Amino acid sequence: MQRISDKDYAILEGIVGKQWVSSAPCVLDTYAYYQNPETMNKDGSQWLPRPAAVVLPQTTAEIQEIMRFCCHSPYMAKPISTGFHTAAAASQENVIVLDLKRMNRIIEIDAQNQIAVIEPYVRAIDLQTEIVRLGLNCHIVSCGANHSLLASHAAAWGYGVSGAATSYSGRNLLGVEWVLPTGEIVTLGSAGAGCGWFSPDGPGPSMRGIVRGFQGSFGGLGVFTKCAIKLYKWDGPREWEFEGRSPKYILKKIPPRSAMNAIAFPSRKAEQDAGYKMGEAELNHGEFRTPMFFAALGLTENNEELKIALDSGLFQKIGKDIISTAVFAASEAEFAWKMKALKQILKETGGVIIPMNIPMRPALLRMAGRLTRGVQDPLALLRRFPFLQDWIGHLPFGQKLKREKQSTLFWLLFRNANNTQAAFRPSQGMATMLGAFDTWDLAHTQAEYVREVKQKYIQQGLILDDGGDLGTGGTFESGHLGYLEGIILYDPSNPQSALAARDLVQTGARDAIERAMGLPIAGFGSEANELFGPACSNYHTWLKRLKAALDPQQACDPFFYVEGTEPGQKENGRRSDDHALDFGYPVQPNLRDLARCKVRSRGGRPAQGPGAFHPCAESQVADIPYGRELRRQHGADDLVGLGRTFHLGLCRRRSFLGRSRQSQGGKAQ
Repeated sequence: MQRISDKDYAILEGIVGKQWVSSAPCVLDTYAYYQNPETMNKDGSQWLPRPAAVVLPQTTAEIQEIMRFCCHSPYMAKPISTGFHTAAAASQENVIVLDLKRMNRIIEIDAQNQIAVIEPYVRAIDLQTEIVRLGLNCHIVSCGANHSLLASHAAAWGYGVSGAATSYSGRNLLGVEWVLPTGEIVTLGSAGAGCGWFSPDGPGPSMRGIVRGFQGSFGGLGVFTKCAIKLYKWDGPREWEFEGRSPKYILKKIPPRSAMNAIAFPSRKAEQDAGYKMGEAELNHGEFRTPMFFAALGLTENNEELKIALDSGLFQKIGKDIISTAVFAASEAEFAWKMKALKQILKETGGVIIPMNIPMRPALLRMAGRLTRGVQDPLALLRRFPFLQDWIGHLPFGQKLKREKQSTLFWLLFRNANNTQAAFRPSQGMATMLGAFDTWDLAHTQAEYVREVKQKYIQQGLILDDGGDLGTGGTFESGHLGYLEGIILYDPSNPQSALAARDLVQTGARDAIERAMGLPIAGFGSEANELFGPACSNYHTWLKRLKAALDPQQACDPFFYVEGTEPGQKENGRRSDDHALDFGYPVQPNLRDLARCKVRSRGGRPAQGPGAFHPCAESQVADIPYGRELRRQHGADDLVGLGRTFHLGLCRRRSFLGRSRQSQGGKAQ
């Protein structure tokens, strides 16, 4: 462990106050453990590098002072807000983590113009609770409503189930206050000119490509202390009553002018067509492609029931192609039209609304399995006579059960709240692969690829047998875009299982290039840049130049963004590669060595840590305070070429453009 000196510790105390700095090992360890590190660490360890210190600033001025301190000391800053993924961790032990949880103000809600201005630790659930009563909603990414909205909009990535109605976070950024690595402040867009937060861009090239791009900078380009986001009209209920207790809350009454359904389609092609048709009709507020395994998981209470459900064979026949949807309307006439349009789409595609008032008790599942053993399509009768769907749904029995299942979809597709314990209960470990944000058709191409490539690992018993297809996601912006990521369920206590999951992620990354499947969700970080950059206008070289120009003293942890031309070499000997992250792309692990891998305890923390790989999205350089320096180093012609390269590349092939960032943030005064 690299211990921070007493002198440097005192400087940090002078900036934020004694009670807001810590270098206690027990505190630092809480910042060295995040989601699925064992699939990213080369040695399979579950620990990430322990930072040198943790600081909790409260103002933009304090963050400026911390950045200036890092410019002239052996330390680098890593800002986080809510944190969750391994990308929130420090990449080495000379990193000072800036935990921004004290910066939690909703600064402004402009209901008329549908704009909210927030600080880094404003969670999605916090803002949504305030704005739904005004008839507004915001985009929430699928890691959950407890995530930082500033992080997903300005600093990192993620896609949510309400994309059909609320677009996605990178598109909804309306401006940002940015503390550069040098400690200077830049405010982008109309707010920078004192005209309000209505536009992130001004005349000339846009800086959004550098700030957010496709995936974000993950803390590698300074700290975002304030941002404005776009809000959307909300036609659902402004208040609701519920009963129950954690983790199950049940609506006392299903809100009027709303419908929560799970729709089963006879084939992947029918599911694809229905996704486009529902998008064109603008029916859904939220939607979630629910693979067979997750459908069974959601309809059962424990792993024993889940196994019985899968053994029955029923879900494999009716649940391979399911989309869960939430429809809301502003008037009775609009709701009637949407329901009529939905029925027509289901008629054209063969979709069936799965009855939710039929209990999934073990005995009934076994009986249903035996009765349908020789039946290829148990829902054929409902497809042929659609009126039977309504008739079964209105039967007097099972109405409480139906309300319970509809409540689950309400929380998921509106509040983005899910029972995490239930989601992880089959294996306790979850990783993901592919997940390019492109067309709905390409999303299904990826899901089918993941299903095929997972089979050998399932057969070897290295990952959970989920049927292979755990492609989850949905459509965005009226079906214009689509997203499905391939979930992998593995055993985090088994090093062989964890490294099998890692091998799948890496295999998918390489094949994403070879098979033109787009930029994967895990496509961020310095090592991934080297993998994807040559396939995408050599964007990685431009990222390095931008990093060098905007962070000349390397005051910010670069690992999850981009490292220089000589990785590991920092000014003042700052980098300690003995305790640094190293994901290892594009090296493929040797599965024959898996048996020798061991999970280390806290005392034997890894010499190498997680990594991830990132590419950069559209990057266009504007006239900011560093514009002259960029011109001096790279020439005006290069800057013009930079904007053209990424702009044209984005239009030409969206699949291979992206950029990366991390939860950054702070507070404006």
